[in-house]
Amino acid sequence: MKKHYRIIVKHVDRRLLVFFNGENIWDSGMVYDDPELDVVIDLTPYFERYSHEVCELVFEGIYDAISPYETDGERALHFEYRIVCTTTDHNGSVLAEKDMVQPCHAQHLSNPDITAITNKYILVKRGDDFAVVSNTLTQNFVVYASCAGQSAEHFGLQV
Repeated sequence: MKKHYRIIVKHVDRRLLVFFNGENIWDSGMVYDDPELDVVIDLTPYFERYSHEVCELVFEGIYDAISPYETDGERALHFEYRIVCTTTDHNGSVLAEKDMVQPCHAQHLSNPDITAITNKYILVKRGDDFAVVSNTLTQNFVVYASCAGQSAEHFGLQV
């Protein structure tokens, strides 16, 4: 049996960067209008290279607004991905496939030209599998001068 590790990207609106142990392994470039994608990023060679080390997998969502005053949800940064482990037999037939983490479906509105979302996973090898031992999500939210002094409830947020 062999393990294969992949990222499956289904949506990107704006820009998504993927880093493995600090190395940029994928860049969507600027994407607009939220197309449906079927991009597969093979992580197996990276896990093999760093099999005896702690591994860091980072997703950065970059928001590049046409106007800094956009506020409609249709223009927000959006991305969707899964990190999966597939087990195959010696003939390459799939025996099992599982999500290593809960699939990520993020929509986010932030100020333009910044890293709006950073989703970082720390993975280690446990037995024959890699497992996520830590996940950190950082979000930079939109801030407008006209919002100053407004309560969270004003924006429909619960605190």
